[in-house]
Order: sequence, then C-alpha cells, then structure tokens
Amino acid sequence: MITLKRAILSDWPEIAKIEKSSNSNTYSARVLEKEIKDYIKKDFVFLIKNKTVTAGLASFKLLKKKTAHCNGLVIYPKFRRKGFGVKAMSLLLKRMNKYPRVELVVHPHNTSAISLYFSLGFIIEGWRDNYFGDGEPRLMMIKKK
Repeated sequence: MITLKRAILSDWPEIAKIEKSSNSNTYSARVLEKEIKDYIKKDFVFLIKNKTVTAGLASFKLLKKKTAHCNGLVIYPKFRRKGFGVKAMSLLLKRMNKYPRVELVVHPHNTSAISLYFSLGFIIEGWRDNYFGDGEPRLMMIKKK
C-alpha cells in the first residue's frame, strides 16, 4: 500500500538521499541541507511510503492565481517501473484537486516521466529553454480539467 507522509524537518537527510539518487541532466537535485529544509518549510513535501519503506518523494507548491505547481516526483531507482510514480502522483493530484490549475515542468528527454504525466491527463503547454539556468530545456505541462 502506497501512502504519502508529509515531510518534517528531521526528514531532510532522507530527502537528500532520494534527491541524490536521481541527479542527472534531466533532474537537478536539491542537495544542500539549507536548501532541503527551506523546501520542506515552504512547499508541500511528501515521502512516498510503501508500508514502512520510503520509495521516493513527491511535492508541490502554491503559486499565484490558485495554481498548484508540482515541483518534485523522485522515485528511488529500485522502485522505478513498478507503479510507485503513478500511484504517488495520483495521490498528490488528489491533494491539489481544489486548485483550478495544476502544472509542472519536465525535461524533454525524460520520456518515462512524460508518459506518466500524459497517462494522468497532463498536456504540453509549451517549451522553455534554460528553465532552471542549467542550460537544459523543459516542457511546461498542465493538467486537463
């Protein structure tokens, strides 16, 4: 059974470990203690739990105009391609359901994530070059209502 557990400040080492497991040119990991603690304080950050085992994290933040921005979905490599991402994202979307606009950004080469988001009703809204200042482009996706 997959559940989402709201992260607390003392979870920062686990979040750092999850983030580091996915750092690549398609995902810019948060790795500094202060950065992760600020993330926990300012955003809705959840540990993805498979019973008592942590499988990853999922998060969103609120923007102006009643917009929820999904700003994190990271699954430990050993739990990938087993349905954890779909289930976690579905649970996260339930938490964001009251917001008229749900959006996210994804690297255009991250085809697994793009397929997952399409399966949950997201569509591509646009393309941004150098979105995070890392020289890499991102697709802007929104959830169809």
